[in-house]
Amino acid sequence: MTSEFRRTTLRLAWVLAVATCLAALTAPLLLPRLFFVRQDGFVIAGLIGLLFGAGASPAYRWNWRLPAARLEFRWVVLGATLAALLLWAGTYGLFGNYPLTRDEHMAVFDAAIFRSGRLAAPLSLGWRAYAVALTPDFLLRIPGDAAWVSAYMPVNSMLRALFGTIADPALMNPTLAAIGAVATFDCARRLFPDSPGAQGVALLIYATSAQVLATAMTSYAMTGHLALNIVWLSLYLRGTRASHAGAIAIGFLAIGLHQVLFHPLFAVPFIDHLRRQGQWRTAAVYGGCYALFGLLWISYPHLVATSAGLQAQSGSSGGGAGFMAERVLPLLLHRNHETIQLMVVNLLRFVSWENLALLPLMALGFGAVRRNEGIARPLAYGILLTILATAFLLPFQGHGWGYRYLHGVIGSCALLAAWGWRDYSDRQEVRAFVRTASLATLLGSLPFLIWQAAAFIGPDARTDRKIALINADMVIINADYSDYRIDHVRNLPDLSNRPIRLASYWLKPSDIRALCSRGTIAFVDLPPIDLHDLGVHRTENANDFEALRAAAPAQCIRR
Repeated sequence: MTSEFRRTTLRLAWVLAVATCLAALTAPLLLPRLFFVRQDGFVIAGLIGLLFGAGASPAYRWNWRLPAARLEFRWVVLGATLAALLLWAGTYGLFGNYPLTRDEHMAVFDAAIFRSGRLAAPLSLGWRAYAVALTPDFLLRIPGDAAWVSAYMPVNSMLRALFGTIADPALMNPTLAAIGAVATFDCARRLFPDSPGAQGVALLIYATSAQVLATAMTSYAMTGHLALNIVWLSLYLRGTRASHAGAIAIGFLAIGLHQVLFHPLFAVPFIDHLRRQGQWRTAAVYGGCYALFGLLWISYPHLVATSAGLQAQSGSSGGGAGFMAERVLPLLLHRNHETIQLMVVNLLRFVSWENLALLPLMALGFGAVRRNEGIARPLAYGILLTILATAFLLPFQGHGWGYRYLHGVIGSCALLAAWGWRDYSDRQEVRAFVRTASLATLLGSLPFLIWQAAAFIGPDARTDRKIALINADMVIINADYSDYRIDHVRNLPDLSNRPIRLASYWLKPSDIRALCSRGTIAFVDLPPIDLHDLGVHRTENANDFEALRAAAPAQCIRR
């Protein structure tokens, strides 16, 4: 008779096979297709093979199990510390400490502002007309462009600025990833006190996630979301007044970390769990505090404008109503017609960047969800809510190592997988599959994906260094392409960098003539070679760049 494990793996194999075919045929152009073709597809194909092998053959007879000895907390802390140091080295050695995306750059940009003691950097009157050209995306719209800062919540950059006073800021995310690993193990100890194997599996799933490791070598805020969520859960599980107070304080930071929505999607099922257990007062305190935190954080842009001596009446800096009108309503009203295709690719990407044993172990752990055992349901609901919210609001993630919008719930996934191990680790075929899949992850998918990420970053990092060496006061970067070349337009908040970079898309020939009075100008054209074969072409405004070049007086051009 076919075992439940073999039935589960066969079902998962068929689901992944169908999803892979759908992704191959319908994945949108640009980054989703690029990442699927060059990275995720290979890993998913290998996972499908493993699942079919486990489901169709009873040959998994290796009598292997995780060490029965209980992991010592101190050794976990030591291992996490060493891992943080290795990730710090990888930040430079593999990724060149280069913030590839606008999200990453704005974290560094804001940190520089906060180190100066301001909430927004003043922009001199002569540069205000060029504010968008100087920082094209994710800039908070402040009246008159009198100051600038990103539109993101500030806690990630504030933590980065604070961390930078005592150590290299590039060490912050590796440290947060290490804290997340220790907190995941602590949660597993509390949930599975009599199952050292389940504790080890939770840590194994976390520590062998290519998404966790790669993202920790960037300045993305998602590592902070993961660490704060799992530390929050560790405090929550203690169940004391002091620990709940600590969790609420962590929640305040997590809501203001990057995007307001991510942490509440994780936390709300646990607050409801308290209510269902009859802990009404505790649930009410959480709910009241979180409502207040939400109101405070959506008012933060207005506080930024006020700190700059301005009174915004509209837009996201105009208070809570302006935040809702400018930041939330557009997401609710404008639907992406490729949502299903994007989410299929996103979820495949998430699966491929985790330990290859994660998905079947989570499927086996569904029994605990069905039985409503412990916090299994809140863990599962938090994952589901995050998937549904991102599918509805923002199905296109752009860049990201793995599916970064699920990054904050990787700890939840690891704990559900540990539940699956606890319930089925007495089966030889389960033990053998976890061993095989984990070895395939460690020796195959993980190094392949990290190498792919480094290879993807490398050309842009080299281009950035070349732009920085141009002997001109300003460079106009051709932003008339749709392949994210505009991300090379990045400046320091005080515009002390040389050359100052501007995006061509937001400039007119008259602007070029005005800028020439300020100094020399170079023009940088960055054709989309890498993505051309995937259907990326020049935009309708492609000729504007040549018009700008032609408008520049000969005496101010540097070639």
